[in-house]
Amino acid sequence: MVVGDLNDTPEAPTLAAIAASERLRLVSGLTQPQETRPPKADVPPPPASGAWTHRFKEPGKPAHYALFDQIWLSPALAGRQTGAFIDRRTRHGGDGSDHDPAWVTLTL
Repeated sequence: MVVGDLNDTPEAPTLAAIAASERLRLVSGLTQPQETRPPKADVPPPPASGAWTHRFKEPGKPAHYALFDQIWLSPALAGRQTGAFIDRRTRHGGDGSDHDPAWVTLTL
């Protein structure tokens, strides 16, 4: 299992050694997460998939959403995954983090 705030999206070239490794064959555990509460209304609206943990908004520009916090599972652990979750923050700033917490559940 590889977890953390990787500050890049799963398809970024900087993460290819993890995401595209034939040797590791890791599976993203956050492809279809459940949200703990609906995201705040925004322009543009957040992605419908819910697979994002970071929102960045420059003044005067639309918000940008990305999956920066990631959970990669080995094939054996991926087969034991029973859920994926992202806890939507109630505020966009001033709450200690600019990321929404993410986790998976596994049956071991």
